Amino acid sequence: MKILIIGTYLPRKCGIATFTHDLYSSISSQENQVDIIAILDRTENAFPQEVKKTISRDVKEDYANAAVWANHQQYDCCIIQHEFGIFGGEAGNYILEFIFNLKVPLISNLHTILQNPSLEEYSVIQKVTDHSKKITAMTARAIDMLKNVYHVNADKLEVIPHGVPDFKLSNKEAKIRLGLEGKKVMLSFGLLGRNKGYEVAIKATSKVTDENFVYIILGATHPNVFKIEGDHYKNSLMQQAGQLNLSGKVFFVDSFVSDAMLQIYLKACDLYVTPYPNENQMSSGTLSFAIGAGAAVLSTPYWYAKDLLSEERGCLFDFNDADGLADIINNLLHNPTLLQKYRNNAFAFGKSMSWKNVGKQHIKLISSIIENRLNSVFNQKSKTIIKYLAPGKTNKLISQ
Repeated sequence: MKILIIGTYLPRKCGIATFTHDLYSSISSQENQVDIIAILDRTENAFPQEVKKTISRDVKEDYANAAVWANHQQYDCCIIQHEFGIFGGEAGNYILEFIFNLKVPLISNLHTILQNPSLEEYSVIQKVTDHSKKITAMTARAIDMLKNVYHVNADKLEVIPHGVPDFKLSNKEAKIRLGLEGKKVMLSFGLLGRNKGYEVAIKATSKVTDENFVYIILGATHPNVFKIEGDHYKNSLMQQAGQLNLSGKVFFVDSFVSDAMLQIYLKACDLYVTPYPNENQMSSGTLSFAIGAGAAVLSTPYWYAKDLLSEERGCLFDFNDADGLADIINNLLHNPTLLQKYRNNAFAFGKSMSWKNVGKQHIKLISSIIENRLNSVFNQKSKTIIKYLAPGKTNKLISQ
């Protein structure tokens, strides 16, 4: 099959860019031709060869022109990674210029689904879903919201989870690689910004009693945040750790690490924490990766976390509740059997979310769209032939 994917793309430093690249790898590895249209914000230097065309985020005409180009490439299907902020216009509505002009069957993968959208956000999602053959989301909760809030036809909807890497190292091997032997490691990773809640996890760390406990915050400041305020948030976290006398307990790795290095950090951690302050977060690649790595995941109860950490795959604590998080950490570190149970449950579930399996699910969905399209064309041609047959010959055609 020949497939087109649209989204931000590496070397862009954002979660959607990483997701698009991982999806590209998972589908192309199964003997399909996959091309990319990358959304530009001018932070990128050069793209790999799979990027065949680019769209400047804030140039409206680029979207329609890209659709015209795509229509001439004989693609079997196009997959859009939809996140409001990566496209230009109000609520990212410039992407509609691409969708309205596209003649290729479209799958839209929705990364953000808002329970209380603005009028423009609601309108954009309705138009995206109306013009898509299929809509994919990462949890059953997201699918329910699309049905109940946006009134999307259930036949269009499909759950495909966020993919996770195929981890090779053991926890022990990863700790040796990072010089963390004998440590009880808690990790957070992702581009830094004020929507992460890391100050809650730092405060909780000050209340952890295990002398061998360390907390690692892995990730540089988000490029968009850096444009506005530089490293102010990161510096405030470092200042907080210093005021709490957490030298040797809290470590900042100020880097956008490679996939290989990220896997080492994830396998080295015993606990993983996402202390996000907002409930309406429908997906989290970082949380998915931690599950895949077999970490005991601790999280505030945002929507994606509640879905992913059910059936004892992790623990939830209240928003902005450093004391509650500290209690959970202390309890797990003093009960290694309980800690291991959460880790085993997470790892077992994570296998079903491997990028290889996620790629297969996308291929199956694309194949069904192609098959339905071919059947539709065949049925239409058959009706046309029967319509123009002379009277008395229809039964003969059918019997043949």
